[in-house]
Formats: sequence, C-alpha cells, structure tokens
Amino acid sequence: MRILWKSVKMRGYKIRPGLLLFLIIVCGFLFRLNNLTGRSLWTDEFFTMFQSSGHGMDIERAGKESAQGNVTPLSRPGYFKRFLENDSSRNIRDVTNSLLDTDTHPPLYFWIIYAWRRFFGSGPFALRFFSVLVGTLSIFLSYKLGECLFNRRTGIFCALFSAFSPFSVIYSQEARAYSLIMAIGLLSSIFLVKLEKEGRWSDAFLFSLFSAAGLYTHYFYVFTALGHFIYFNLACSGKPVSRKFSFSCLGTLFIFSPWLAVLAVKGYNFTAAGWIFGYPGFAGRLSEIGTGIAGYLALPGRPGMAHEILSFASLFIFSWAAFYGLKEMFIKYRRQAMFCLCMFLVPLAAMFFIDVIQHGALLRQERFWMFSFLGFVPLAGYCFNSVFSSHKAFTALFILSLAVFSFFSGKTQFGPAPKAACRWIAREAEGCRAAVFVCNMRGALFPQSYYMDESIYLVPVSNASQLANSVEAYAESFDSLFLVRHYHSTDDSLMNELFMETYNIGKGFILKKEIEMNGVAVSEFVKKDR
Repeated sequence: MRILWKSVKMRGYKIRPGLLLFLIIVCGFLFRLNNLTGRSLWTDEFFTMFQSSGHGMDIERAGKESAQGNVTPLSRPGYFKRFLENDSSRNIRDVTNSLLDTDTHPPLYFWIIYAWRRFFGSGPFALRFFSVLVGTLSIFLSYKLGECLFNRRTGIFCALFSAFSPFSVIYSQEARAYSLIMAIGLLSSIFLVKLEKEGRWSDAFLFSLFSAAGLYTHYFYVFTALGHFIYFNLACSGKPVSRKFSFSCLGTLFIFSPWLAVLAVKGYNFTAAGWIFGYPGFAGRLSEIGTGIAGYLALPGRPGMAHEILSFASLFIFSWAAFYGLKEMFIKYRRQAMFCLCMFLVPLAAMFFIDVIQHGALLRQERFWMFSFLGFVPLAGYCFNSVFSSHKAFTALFILSLAVFSFFSGKTQFGPAPKAACRWIAREAEGCRAAVFVCNMRGALFPQSYYMDESIYLVPVSNASQLANSVEAYAESFDSLFLVRHYHSTDDSLMNELFMETYNIGKGFILKKEIEMNGVAVSEFVKKDR
C-alpha cells in the first residue's frame, strides 16, 4: 500500500506537509512555554544551578564545615544564594572538577548551561528555556526519524505525538539534561538508520559523534547505545555496512575515552547516587512498568473524575491503535518494528535488571523512561498513522486528550519545590524575629535560600544534637522557629532526616501549625507567651 502523501485534505482545503509540520512544531513550542516560570524551581534544578556555576566544591566544603560544629552559625539567605549565581571567576574547569568530586553526572549538559547562563542569565526562565528550545527541536527530529524509518506521513504523526505527549512536554520544561538526551538520542537514531540504508562514512561518523555526546550527557545513555548495537547486529550482521558500524562504535569509545580516563584517575564512585539503590522487591517492578508507559500518554496522580475518564480513554485508544498498528508493522515493516522494539525494550530491560539485581529504583524514576521514549515515539507515530485513515474520530480524540494533558503538565511540579512554602513562612513570620532550620545542605538548604525572605535567618542542621544545641543557643533571639523538610517522591527519607520529624523542640516553644506544599513540609513553633 502506497501511503506517501503530497497533501492532507481537510474540509476542502489542502495542507502541505511542510506547513502541517510547522504548525505542529509551533503548538509544541507553545505547550512548552506554558507556565514556564509559574512553577517553583525544584531540588534537581538547583543542582543544575550550583554545578553549572562552578560552586559545587564550595557547597560541599560548606556542608562539611556546617556539620562539624555543635551550633550552626546564623546566616541570611543571600549568603547561600550567591553559590547559585553566575560567577565570572569560575570557569569550565571548576564545573568539571565539581562534578567529578561532588556529583554523579557527566559534564556536557553542565558545560552547555555554564555557557548559556553567561549569555542569557540565571533566572528560572533563562535556565529552563534551553530545555524548551531543545525539546522543540526534538519535535522536528521525531519527524525526521519517522520519515527515515517509514515515510513522510508517519513522520508527521511521530512529530505530533512528540509535540503533544505530556511526558515530552514536562521534560522540555525542566532545567535538567533530559530534553538534551532526547534530541541527541533522536539524532543518533536518525544517522544509524541512514547508515543502514545508504552506508555512507559521513553517517557513521555522525552516529559515532552523537552517541558519544549522549554518553557525555548521561551515563544511562548506555542503555540507548546498547539498543542501537543490538538492533544493528540483528538487522545487518554480515553485511558490508556492518564494518562501518563497527568503526563508528570504536569512534564513540575513542571520543568518550578522555572522560573515562579522568574517571579512572579520580577513582569516581558511582554509588554516590545513593538514592538509586536500596529498594528491594520484585512484584512492584511490573506495576512500575505500567505506570511508566501510562506517563507517556497522561498525567498520573491528578485528582478528579474528568482526569480519570480522560486517562482511561487515552490508554484504551492507544492500546487499540497499538494492537492494529503493530500487527500491520510486523507484516510490512519488520526491520523497522525491530528497531522500535529494540529502542523501547532494551533500556526498559536494562533498568528492570538493575532494579532487581541491585535493588534499584530506576523504573520508579519517571525521568529515566526518557531512554525508552526514544523507541516509543516512532512506534506510536506509526500506530496512529495506520489507523488514521479509517478511524479519524478516535485518532482526533486521542490527540485531544494528549493536548489536554500537555496543557495541564505546565502546572505539574517536578519534585520538592520550595517557592510556596517560603512564601507561607514569610507571611507567618511577618513582624516577628524568625529562623528556619533546614536539614540536607545541598538538597534542601539552597532551594530554601533561593526563595526565602532576607529578613529571615537560615540555620542548616545535620543531626539531632546539632538541632537541639542550635535551638538552645538561639531561643532567646527569635519569636518563631520553622523546621523545613523536603520529601522525595521515591522515598521520604531520601532528602529528609527522621530527627526533623519532631513536635517538641523545647526552650519554651510550642507547635503552632504544620503545612505541606509541593513536597515541602514546614512545622512552625512559637513561644508560649505569644
């Protein structure tokens, strides 16, 4: 069946594919701009800020110094906030050394953001707008991948799904590396498919270059690289082009080898990402797979009957389209089906294996589903292309549901986000002498300092003894004391210490009120005579 199109007919009009693609990209861009600065920055985005500023080592040093004393010195929020700002005295080497010594990420994204902030500033809009631009580029790249694998019409549906998927929209608004991973993954996939079809050395080089860029962006990009490797060896084993593919793999290792050498010299400790490990259990992994796939299509966890109905309808229509689309794909496009399934299932299987063997929580972390999303986009695009001609109404309903979810994704917080809690503290502390006690130097203190009113003191505490000693030391200086706790969606203890769960701090203070907003809990204590 010939399904290449020259135009799309709609009520007597003809829309050229180029114009239709342009409209899809514009809609996707607007979705990604929606409420871009209306939401608070969250914990991981503050990691982006201080690591790209080159102050990671300073923060690590400040945390160790703070933990050593019995009583923590009082500080204004501005003292900590300065670590988040651009600093002309810092350079790429400071950013690199900071990552090697204090974090668990490769450097490419942070190098880019370091340069980006020099030109565009450090505000929330500037910080997130890079992800918006790269996420918008991924819409076009999704089109190109669908076109390379199948044809132009399928490419249009791939772009449509990429533009409207709430998963894609969310991670195109976050000041983290995941939108960059998507763009790089799509580029490497495009050049792999071109290498298979045309066998040019230029495609082999570009595939090698972008694969290395993926590894320089996130270590888990190795899941995507493994998917590429398995697919190509299954599809092209023994063919002349396989030699060029082997050279491109060696080229990827060669380009990435300088960073590997630095890691070897530094003795880099990957287990520093402690929140990834320590979650035993097997049965829950299967439900997490279902939740992860649903996250591509809907916004799980939002209350309301309308949301539940729309989520169910979206999942039902996609399941129905996938059934018929995959059946047709395996008949007409077996090699393309193999590509999509390798790119989707290999990262998924790798995460499942790590979770089971190492007691990991990769499947529970929605962001890591980005690596499987690279195979899901052409899969979804083809499925909806295959059913569009005979079932336009159902396809339109599905696209509408994606658009609704994408619109509301602009109001979804990524994780512990302190803006609302800081504003609440400022209102409660108005006209009073107040101090805020925060545990977790990197994870909670710096997010609090960014939004905290300058009239309020911040006190980082590291253990129960330090909390008690600091309260005793400063009891006479303040009318109100606030204890702030940040909770991670994977596990409450990841960013919060149990000693902060207290209802009695003594020294004449009693618990007045508790609130929880966007993963941040605050306990307000006031003097009894107030």
